[in-house]
Amino acid sequence: MNLFGRCLWLLLKRLFCRKKLDLFEACDTRFRVNPLDLDLNFHMNNGRYLSLMDLGRFDLMAQAGIFLKLFSKKYYPVVMSESIHFRKSLGLGQGFVLRTVIDSWEGKDFYIRQTFLVGNEVYAEGFIKGRFKQRGRRGSVPVSEIFAQIGDQRPGKPLSDLARAQVTVEDLLAQ
Repeated sequence: MNLFGRCLWLLLKRLFCRKKLDLFEACDTRFRVNPLDLDLNFHMNNGRYLSLMDLGRFDLMAQAGIFLKLFSKKYYPVVMSESIHFRKSLGLGQGFVLRTVIDSWEGKDFYIRQTFLVGNEVYAEGFIKGRFKQRGRRGSVPVSEIFAQIGDQRPGKPLSDLARAQVTVEDLLAQ
């Protein structure tokens, strides 16, 4: 329920805040650690970081003005793999920014870097491989089709070193 409230709050903010963002710009989403985010060590639970990363990606799509376009066509995002590296703990009441940036894309996959920042200091950094699916359709949707739906005809962007490493880890896990 806690994340539902945060999602609703983000949606309301985006409805009334008309700031437009290019899909390939960094999207900064502000949060504050609340009591429901804490684990037994009284810092933000490791699983909560991944949940907040979902909201950061939603915020990017909302600010770029593509969420409703894709939702109306029954497209929805899914995470295929994710990894995160923790550097420092976030504590109760601490404010932070989650910066979300599309790193690269290829075929059916988007690679997204998400960084938890307090000021300019990195507290954690995550990386995900995601795709879009469409209700009533089997398989994943090619990136080119997603771009066509949002009116953008970008060519493929070569995979970054981090994206290639994510693919390698997936291949090792699949063995």
